[in-house]
Amino acid sequence: MSEHHMHGQLNNSSDQHLRSTHRDDTGSTTLLFGGQPSPLQGDATEKVAQLGQAGEACLEIGDNAEPDVVTGTKWNAVQFVAAADLRAENATDKEPDSLYAWMVIFACLISLMLSIGINDAYGVYQQHYQLTEFPNATTAIISWIGTTQFLVMCVGGTFSGFLCEHFDTRVMSAVGAIVMGVALIAGSFCKSVQMLMLTQGLLYGIGASFPFVAGTSIPTQWFTKRRGLATGIALSGSGLGGMWMTSATQSLIDSVGRPWAMRVTGIVACVAVLAISPWMRVRLVPSKSEKIIDWSLLRDVRFNLFLGAVVFAVAAYFGPFYQIPSYSVVVLHKSANWGTNMDTLMNGLSVLGRLAVGFLADFTGPLNLFIINTVLAAASLLVLWVPFDSVGTLIAVDLLFGFAIGGIVSVIPVVAAQVFGLARLPSIIGLLFIGYFIGGLLGVPPMSALLDDVGHRTDYTSSIWYMAILPVCSLLFSVAMRFLLTRNLCTRV
Repeated sequence: MSEHHMHGQLNNSSDQHLRSTHRDDTGSTTLLFGGQPSPLQGDATEKVAQLGQAGEACLEIGDNAEPDVVTGTKWNAVQFVAAADLRAENATDKEPDSLYAWMVIFACLISLMLSIGINDAYGVYQQHYQLTEFPNATTAIISWIGTTQFLVMCVGGTFSGFLCEHFDTRVMSAVGAIVMGVALIAGSFCKSVQMLMLTQGLLYGIGASFPFVAGTSIPTQWFTKRRGLATGIALSGSGLGGMWMTSATQSLIDSVGRPWAMRVTGIVACVAVLAISPWMRVRLVPSKSEKIIDWSLLRDVRFNLFLGAVVFAVAAYFGPFYQIPSYSVVVLHKSANWGTNMDTLMNGLSVLGRLAVGFLADFTGPLNLFIINTVLAAASLLVLWVPFDSVGTLIAVDLLFGFAIGGIVSVIPVVAAQVFGLARLPSIIGLLFIGYFIGGLLGVPPMSALLDDVGHRTDYTSSIWYMAILPVCSLLFSVAMRFLLTRNLCTRV
């Protein structure tokens, strides 16, 4: 007989306490509430131990009670998270933290490399459309092609989170791969902005949403010891994709033209994502829900603050990627290739940011790193880009903003898993995609409109100011969330 003590306590209004787990001589495990067996018994309670470091962090700070939907009792944050995970079932007999788990991480890396990486490289297409193929179209209209890609990925991600709970994620990923390829190949035959918006924007976004949401939500389920590092490696795929796709797309456009550049990209995306689909599988399957979105999370003030932070972080994400290539040509009088290289450099630094945050999150806490990186992103735009318009400062913006924004997007699902639980993460990510959608609307379209209407396509000042304000807003929401969780600055959150 042995006991495994848990830290943390229930809300002060309750006289029950989560003291320990107890294993009797038959090998059965039972949670003990104030010395009494809880209704959550059996082998499923072993999953509490699998919460790992994220669970420990929640235990340190979880003193806000949440009502249990079944019993009506009040549990603290970690008990609420643990109960959700206890109701989940193992989707496979593969062990977490195993070689197979790392194969899943590699599959997620490739999935994100092609889905969101292609979207990251849209700045090259924007530059080509704006300066060469559609010179009479406004910047705002052209930017809507890439924006539509991302927005539809977010909407599709909301529904694909629900589908991933009800259907095999490997099949959903394979279907997405085929739609991605068809969308880009169809777009290669389009001769107008409107048709490109339907194919390169709408149809591609629908297809990419499935590997996107799977690659974002699956990694945290497969690790208990180095969850932050594993998630950082998986999510670095989007930065890696943006880095090599940016250079490859520019080279293809220069050598074989835009139509064939899209056809080659579509074939590569389809084949690669199809190849890794067999490893795109979840480890935990929650109890089936008929809800497409788990709206109950909106009753949690902490989640609303987190959602606000995510909205403004995503709004800040794409602006520099979309505008720096044309800014380099129009303001700094550099070549189109030089502007493309700036995007490549920023994507490369975003990879380093994802990996660094993934490594450090296990030691300092993911929310802490989210806040630190938001400060760096805001500083890069406010301190460097707003007052200066030189080559040197733009390179510095590329380095600092790329590193910071990569860390921000990498740590979002880790924060969600730590604070709100693993088992329902696909539904949580689905709700966050609504935030991504709102962030997408608040980001590039207003920036492009400011460039057209205020800057007359030559003065980027108002657009840069707008970009700089967005990470500041994200910072305010994330700091408020941390304040609600704990006021101790030294706590790993």
